Amino acid sequence: AKENIPALEAELKELQQQIDWKRVTLNTETECDGALKLLEGFCPIDQVPALREMLAKQEVYYQEEDPTAEDNTPIKLRNNRFTKLFESLTGMYGWPNYGEFDPTPILAPFFLLFFAMCMGDCGYGILLMIIGVLIAKKKLNIAMFEGLGPIITVLGVGTTVVGFFLGTFMGIDLYAADWVPQALKDVMIKGEVMGYDVQMVLAICIGVFHICLAMVVKAICYTKQTGFKENIATWGWTLLIVGGLIAAILGMTVLQEAVFKWTLIAVAVVSALGIYIFNTPGRNPLINIGAGLWETYNMATGILGDVLSYIRLYALGLAGGMLGAAFNDLGLMVMGETIEGATWQWIPFILILVLGHVLNLAMSALGAFVHPLRLSFVEYFKNAGYEGKGTLYKPFKK
Repeated sequence: AKENIPALEAELKELQQQIDWKRVTLNTETECDGALKLLEGFCPIDQVPALREMLAKQEVYYQEEDPTAEDNTPIKLRNNRFTKLFESLTGMYGWPNYGEFDPTPILAPFFLLFFAMCMGDCGYGILLMIIGVLIAKKKLNIAMFEGLGPIITVLGVGTTVVGFFLGTFMGIDLYAADWVPQALKDVMIKGEVMGYDVQMVLAICIGVFHICLAMVVKAICYTKQTGFKENIATWGWTLLIVGGLIAAILGMTVLQEAVFKWTLIAVAVVSALGIYIFNTPGRNPLINIGAGLWETYNMATGILGDVLSYIRLYALGLAGGMLGAAFNDLGLMVMGETIEGATWQWIPFILILVLGHVLNLAMSALGAFVHPLRLSFVEYFKNAGYEGKGTLYKPFKK
């Protein structure tokens, strides 16, 4: 019965605590014919004084040591209220190693942006906000979405904002609608750039920035772990791609032609030295050149494919909008030539719109979840050098 659920949950929690206690005692090393117990564990640095005080009161002998790379030290994430919502996505790939950066603060805003672009409809964003609030307040009980109300609400807010700028509401093209004020149309992202849809160009530009950010994170993280000398090639590629793009942008805006020319030459020369000559200090330069050429082939083919993957942000949003518009057209076809003269036609019209948009919302939400996750796990994590083989810190406690 429903009233017995709290008692069952309490019994389950008590049973889990007993299992945890047994696991600790059984894994404890025993010495001196059972007279001595040896335990090894990890403690967050901010809780060390409390641990020392407790051990002193219990008259327990202990030794403190800083963790090493071989210890497989568990990690404890520190994120704010916003990024904490997206920690489960990081866990789906794998938790960071002790020496790695936590990718969640970067994954969170980009996943939100990617999801919103794939949905691309501010009407669906409003529906997601309503669904998220109802789930969070336990007014809507869906087992598979239990506890996900806050993140669904945030994704709904992002979809509403981005969907407005993309100019779509429940499959309606707001930019083409006569009833939308021109002042609102002026801030929508519409038009073409060099013959290409501006929204597609925007998706590519976001992809380039995302990958460049990943390369910078990789260079900094690897340098922190193993030092600059072991990562000269990594910095060479980062300087070539990121520095080259920055120099090109400055050359098209503020730099004079002569300054732009010498800036590109300096970036190319320094990058080439790091990639082809000093990529592995102390090794034969000819071997370094060969390794650099092979890495050049991998980078050229990999980076191009990674950037093109971001077109899906534009394609999914476009497909969802077109499908929503198709359901609107089907409903209008049932209504006939004039809405004023409709009678029984309102019933199939409403059914088509409700069922059609619910189906489109479900399919769009599924795609908007899977594809941004792929862009984060494959394109970003690969270029950021993220391994995700760490262990989450779960202390033994009540």
